[in-house]
Amino acid sequence: RDVSYELKDHQITTLIGPNGSGKSTLFKLLTRSLKPNKGQILLNGENIWTYPPKKYAQNVAIVHQQNQIYDQIQVIDLVRMGQIPYGNNFKNSDRLTKILDYLELSDLKNKDLSRLSGGQRQRVWLAVALMQDPEYLFLDEPTTYLDLHFQYSFLKLLRRLNKEQNLTICMILHDLNEALEFSDQSVLFNHGEIVAEGRSEEILIPELIDPVFNIHSELIETQRGNFLRQY
Repeated sequence: RDVSYELKDHQITTLIGPNGSGKSTLFKLLTRSLKPNKGQILLNGENIWTYPPKKYAQNVAIVHQQNQIYDQIQVIDLVRMGQIPYGNNFKNSDRLTKILDYLELSDLKNKDLSRLSGGQRQRVWLAVALMQDPEYLFLDEPTTYLDLHFQYSFLKLLRRLNKEQNLTICMILHDLNEALEFSDQSVLFNHGEIVAEGRSEEILIPELIDPVFNIHSELIETQRGNFLRQY
């Protein structure tokens, strides 16, 4: 289906919708995991499919859902792989140390990935992405395998990166309240179409989400912010 959307620079955007609504398809299109049959996706005015792989990876980093492929590799070796797009031209030699410190991974750098908790693993994959020094960071359901504590600590970390490094972030989330709290923009999908898009507090409201998710909810306003309660 025809979809037109412009990702907002230097903000956190969340893609929201039921399973099969089209959010994952758009995510795959934006990250070159899927090639469009028609139309184009532009990055800095250029079709993303015209970018050589290394140049694309210098602009866009992707954190996929957790996988077990690299379980037996040390953290420091895995994080170093993030600089592959730069080859021998990687100029910032102390970037690895800074990123490990920033993500509180320095004490874990010599451990195998298999020995880390889910929250620690997710920070390692984020470190790999940051080693690419990207303009845009895409995350596919980054909190899915994390317990509640690690979900919130990871999302707070993303917010910190967004604010301190002006990083443009786009992610898929299933928790509406996490999207409401941690994203600036939300894109609501249903039946392969964008139902609504805009500031999260204007999109994640009962009038819009209830018919999409087939739920009954109310918006609760507090001093700490708004949240949705289902009933």
